[in-house]
Amino acid sequence: MSLFRFDEGDGYVYLLSHPVESGFPASASQLMELLEQSSYADFEVVHANIGKLFSAGDDFSNDSLIVAKAIDASIMIKVDESNMMANAQITTACGGKIISLDDAKVALKKAGVIKGVSREALEQCLGQQFEQSPGSVYSAIVAHGQRAKDGTDARFVRLCMTAQDRILTPQEKDGGKVDMRDLGAIITVRPGSPLMKRIPATEGSSGYSVFGDVLEAKPGKNFEIEVLEGTKIDEKDPNLLIAVAKGVPVALPRGMRVDDVLCYNDVDVTTGHIEFDGSVIISGDVKDGMKVKATGDITILGFVESSEIQSDNVITIVQGAIGRKVIEEDDFSCFIRARRNITIGYAQYACIETQQDLLIEKQALHCNLSSSRLIRIGKGDTPRGKLIGGKVLNALRIETGELGAPSGTKTHISIAQSFHELKEKQSEFKKFEKRLAEKAVALNKAKAKASKAPESPKRAAYLNKLLTNEKQLNVHYQRNQRNLKLVDRKLQRLLVGSRVKVNDLMHPGIEVTIARDSKQFTRIYPPHLVKLDEGKITQQFLS
Repeated sequence: MSLFRFDEGDGYVYLLSHPVESGFPASASQLMELLEQSSYADFEVVHANIGKLFSAGDDFSNDSLIVAKAIDASIMIKVDESNMMANAQITTACGGKIISLDDAKVALKKAGVIKGVSREALEQCLGQQFEQSPGSVYSAIVAHGQRAKDGTDARFVRLCMTAQDRILTPQEKDGGKVDMRDLGAIITVRPGSPLMKRIPATEGSSGYSVFGDVLEAKPGKNFEIEVLEGTKIDEKDPNLLIAVAKGVPVALPRGMRVDDVLCYNDVDVTTGHIEFDGSVIISGDVKDGMKVKATGDITILGFVESSEIQSDNVITIVQGAIGRKVIEEDDFSCFIRARRNITIGYAQYACIETQQDLLIEKQALHCNLSSSRLIRIGKGDTPRGKLIGGKVLNALRIETGELGAPSGTKTHISIAQSFHELKEKQSEFKKFEKRLAEKAVALNKAKAKASKAPESPKRAAYLNKLLTNEKQLNVHYQRNQRNLKLVDRKLQRLLVGSRVKVNDLMHPGIEVTIARDSKQFTRIYPPHLVKLDEGKITQQFLS
C-alpha cells in the first residue's frame, strides 16, 4: 500500500499520515528513499516540510503533510539583438506537464516571433524533454530571420579578344613549343561584331526579421555601357555593344573602342618615331633612342632598348625593357608610361609609370617604378619575382618574391604617397569649414540687428537678401561636409590597404616609407607583410 497521495487539483504529494502517528517512515532519509522509489520520484521535494515532520516536539498537529509538488515545464523565448534569431529555453517538468507544440507556438506568438519559425527545429527541441533530467534547462534555435540580399552592380563582359589577350597566349609551334614573337592573326573586328555585353544590375531580394519586419535590399548600381569610337549599341539588344568599323578592339572598364592599328616588325631609325591615333603592334624590338606614342594599346613582342613608350591605354612588352643610367640627370634612358595597366617581362634601368597596375613577370633591377594601385613582381597569386635596387616612387600595394639583394643593394620603397595630397585637401576643407562658420555667425548677427529695425520695404528686402545668403551658405556647408567625409574615407582606405608583401626573402638595405612614416631594414627577413599600424610601420610574418 502506498504511503503517498497525489492531488491533481493543487499538484501536491501528501503523506497519508504523520510519521509520529504511524511510526513509519522512521526518518527523513527513509522518507526520501521511499519517494525516490515511488511514481513521484520526478517531483520536486519540499525539504522544509520533511524536516519538520521529524523534528522533536509533542505538537505535530500543525505539520504539513506535503512532501513534494509537481512542477510544469516552462518555456522562454529570447531574440538576439539583430532580431534575426529566436532561441527557445526550456526548463523540463518535475512531475508536471511538458511543453506541447501548441504551448510553444503560443509562447513564440507572445514574444512577437511570427516569421522564420522552423517546425522541424521546434519539434526536435520539444522532443528533448523526454531525454533531459527533471528540472534541467536547455535551449535551441527555433526561428531564423532572412537577411536582405543586396543587388549586384552592373557588370561588363568582353565578347572578343584584344591584342593583349593574344600576347599572353602566344602561338604554338611544331613540337609543342611557343613562339613569343608570333601574334598569329592580328586581332581585328568587323562591323557588326559583338564587343561587350552588359549584365544589368539586379534589385536584390528583401529579407525579414523574426518579428516579421521587412528588411529592404539595396539595389545594385546600374552603369551605362560607354559608346566610344568605332562602336554602337545594338538595335535589338540595348545591353550589347557592337563594332561599326573594322579595326583592333581596345578594352576599357565600361566599354570598348575600335582602333585603327599600325603594325611594325621593328622600330628603329628606318621607321622613325611613331605617334599614332590608335593601337600599335610591334612584333620585334624598339631600338635605342626611339619613341612610340599612341592613344590605344601598345603591344611589343620583343625588347625596348633605351626608348620612350607612352600610351593612353595599355602597354604590353613581352620580353622586357632595358635602359641605362643618365648621370647628368640622375635618370634613366628608358621611359615607359601608360594610363592603364603595364605588363612587362623584365625591366632594368627603366622609369615605368602607370595610373593602374604594374605587372612585371620576372625581375625589376635598378628601376624607378610608380603605380596608382598594385606593383607585382612575378606571376600568379603568390609572385616569386625579384625587386632589386632603384626606387618605388608610389603604389598602393607591392607584391614580390624577393626584395633587395644579399649584397645589401639600396632599395627605396615608398607607398601611399597620395596621403600627403589627401591631407592637404583635408586641411583645405577644414579651413573652408571654419570660414563658413565665421560667415554664419556674421549673418546671424546681421539678421538679429535687422530684426530690431523698424519695419520698412528696405528692411524686408535686406532680410530677404540675408535669407538667400543663408541658403547659399548652407549649400556650401553641406557640399564641404560631403567632400570632407569623402577625403576621410579615402585616407582610411589608403592607410588600411597599403602594404608590401614579400613571399620569399627581404634582404638588408631596404628603406620603406608608408604615408609619412619611414623605416630601414638591416637584416634578412622571411616571408612577411610590411604595413602601417596606428601610424607606425610594422611587420606581420606569414606562416
